[in-house]
Amino acid sequence: MLFRGWGWLPALTALLFAALPTTAGAAVLAGANSGAGSLAASGPVQVVQTTSSLTQALSPVPGVTFGSTPPTPGEPVVTIDDTVAYQRIEGFGAAMTDSSAWLIDGMPSPARAQLMGDLFGPAGLDLSFLRVPIGASDFTATGRPYTYDDLPRRRRDPRLARFSVAHDRAYIIPALLAARALNPNLELLASPWSSPAWMKGNDALNDVAGHGTLRGAAYGPWAAYLVRFLHAYAAAGVPISALTAANEPGVWTRYPGLNMSAASLGIWISRFLVPALAAARLHPKIYGSDLGWGSPDVARAMASGPARSDLTGIAWHCYFGSPDIMAQVHAETPALDEIVTECSLGISTVPVSELLIGSTRNWASAVALWNLALDPAGGPVQPPNTGCRRCSGLVTIDPKSGSLTLRLAWYQLGQASRFVRPGAVRIQSNTFASYSYTRRGVSWASAALDDVAFLNPDGSRVLLAYNNSAATITFAVSWHGGWFQYSLPAGATATFDWPPAG
Repeated sequence: MLFRGWGWLPALTALLFAALPTTAGAAVLAGANSGAGSLAASGPVQVVQTTSSLTQALSPVPGVTFGSTPPTPGEPVVTIDDTVAYQRIEGFGAAMTDSSAWLIDGMPSPARAQLMGDLFGPAGLDLSFLRVPIGASDFTATGRPYTYDDLPRRRRDPRLARFSVAHDRAYIIPALLAARALNPNLELLASPWSSPAWMKGNDALNDVAGHGTLRGAAYGPWAAYLVRFLHAYAAAGVPISALTAANEPGVWTRYPGLNMSAASLGIWISRFLVPALAAARLHPKIYGSDLGWGSPDVARAMASGPARSDLTGIAWHCYFGSPDIMAQVHAETPALDEIVTECSLGISTVPVSELLIGSTRNWASAVALWNLALDPAGGPVQPPNTGCRRCSGLVTIDPKSGSLTLRLAWYQLGQASRFVRPGAVRIQSNTFASYSYTRRGVSWASAALDDVAFLNPDGSRVLLAYNNSAATITFAVSWHGGWFQYSLPAGATATFDWPPAG
């Protein structure tokens, strides 16, 4: 069951959202409390909770109500101020890799339909953001990399006469069509790992020792290639609304990778990609960087470089840093959006709930995990697996037995994706957690109560809270002069959802 909607759609809320700024900074919403500003909040709060042991998994918790009794002196209080708003939220999701699509496609038809409904349907996780690799990443069903214009060594195809997305028609495009049928407003972001080998200095898809550079003569064909991809997918019924210019550019890889500096990417975007898109009457959002939190120099260089006016924002991966770097970059370039396009279970040791809270508190408008589905061994993946040895999917599918396992991450992701609607805005709330990255394998979040709050387009409020400590934390929530008290078990996530006051 879902606990939202409430059937109350005030015209004031619609006007409020229409007048909101983009991500330039916090906005003071003088009318957010109109009609109820002088009244103390009262009434029931819908609560759904997931515990680390999964004894509760997106489970309703009864008996929470706003009242007039103040909190106990000394008790932690989360104070929500919906007169102060920050970024708009695009959504939450994961990536439909080749491996994920292949595993889903191999399921029996009834089980496949059930899983897709559980992922993208309104009664399931209701995912609203999906990343799609352009060609192969390291996760491919056969373990072999590919692009849409592969040729024998030393052959070239600058006019893209051999271009074809036929590979994807077998199971990737059908999976995306099924997802869009369940959620027609699903945001699709596409990311290229590598250009075809014939466009590169090493004549290979990999970027071993950083030799996988883009040939100067291939700048135009590479832009044309991405235009062809967008047209082919749109013709297949899968429109792509956003692009990242490259996946982890400059990271040396034995799987597909492209070595381009921030300066080279900026020149290519402004002089080749954007003109090619405009000529084709395509206007996807374009995000730069697509690297880990530990690589802010690339993000800053792209945000201030030749493509700065062409970028919608900066894309991040959740590796080797903490999310507060996004807030720092946002403060420096407030016109640009911040999104998290990859966070793989197995690389990141931070719970998904903390990822969602920490990212959105630091200006992320979208947060995506990595593979939607992997097998029990963490594959299929291109051997040798040098990029994601301990990775697991949001769902584990055993292609031999047909069994399906939902991981803790599934339920933690649902604590946000089910309740925070695309178009919501983050609103002011205090937290008791802090973020600091010390070393790999250690959580960047302190052992404390962490939270983030949102105002949905329908006027409902959502508070997402996570207990990142080893003991139960009892705290109070204050809003509009009303309070409620709640005890959150260690490692548990709770979503509080309530309609407007009045």
